[in-house]
Amino acid sequence: MAEITFDCANVPVAVAAQALKMDCQTVRLLLQNNLVDWGICFKRGSSKQFTYLIYPKKFYEATGFYYQGGAGSE
Repeated sequence: MAEITFDCANVPVAVAAQALKMDCQTVRLLLQNNLVDWGICFKRGSSKQFTYLIYPKKFYEATGFYYQGGAGSE
């Protein structure tokens, strides 16, 4: 079996939500409350907005969804 390579650094929240059959806000809340290990969120400096980072390899290991990036990526 060929080894899978992960060429992108982040799975967009909308893509993760679609793969999980959830809405985007649920995925954001999972990340904000540290309820999953396949991503993180953080605020930069004095910003009120979160930045979300979903690790493609960990997301694949947890869900079986392989994200290749490309069209429609954020």
